[in-house]
Amino acid sequence: MRSLKRILATMMLLGAMSFLTLNGVFAALNSETLDRGSSISSGTLTFTNKVATNTVCASYGGAASPGNVNTGCDALFASSTLQYPGAPATVRVTIANNGSLDAADLSLFMASCSNTNTPTAPAPGAGNPCGAGGAQLYVQETDSSFIATKCWYPTVAAGSCSFNANGLSNFAALYTSAVSSLDLGAGPAVAASRYFVIGMQLPSNASNSLQGREALFDLTSHMST
Repeated sequence: MRSLKRILATMMLLGAMSFLTLNGVFAALNSETLDRGSSISSGTLTFTNKVATNTVCASYGGAASPGNVNTGCDALFASSTLQYPGAPATVRVTIANNGSLDAADLSLFMASCSNTNTPTAPAPGAGNPCGAGGAQLYVQETDSSFIATKCWYPTVAAGSCSFNANGLSNFAALYTSAVSSLDLGAGPAVAASRYFVIGMQLPSNASNSLQGREALFDLTSHMST
């Protein structure tokens, strides 16, 4: 019996020593480091739109701006400037990237084009300037002096644009949203600008049905990374 007790005591002592030794081994092999103060931040893709010499309009500014969309920028053309067939009207537009990210793509789209009578027209016709045979449109890129460098619509080509028949109706049918838009290529980069001239006219052979008629449309500039 004494021998058995001694054997059990010896085994308990060895077990305790093994436990202490293993714990010491585990503690000696543990190690770690802490990378302090890490953070991740998002950049900004914002731009300004300036029509002619009007006030600069920011993509994130204005009471009608949810997030980074501003629906309150200046109109390109006004009904107070009355047009006649074959006489082009043009307007300059400056797009400037004032964010912290380069734009991978710039595009244009027209969600809708509707027609109505020109205000105060005494005898309006029944034609549709948004339809076939109606108003013509071009989108031309320029340098900072507004000298033509590339035509983006109605055809893509170097230099200046020419009007094509049904330019407005075709644009309104093809480029209706940010998903389906006229691709104007990459840029502008941060702190850079791009310059455009938008041209419109009634065709020189316009029907009398277009007298006293007005096209109502919005042209949206869209930038993405």
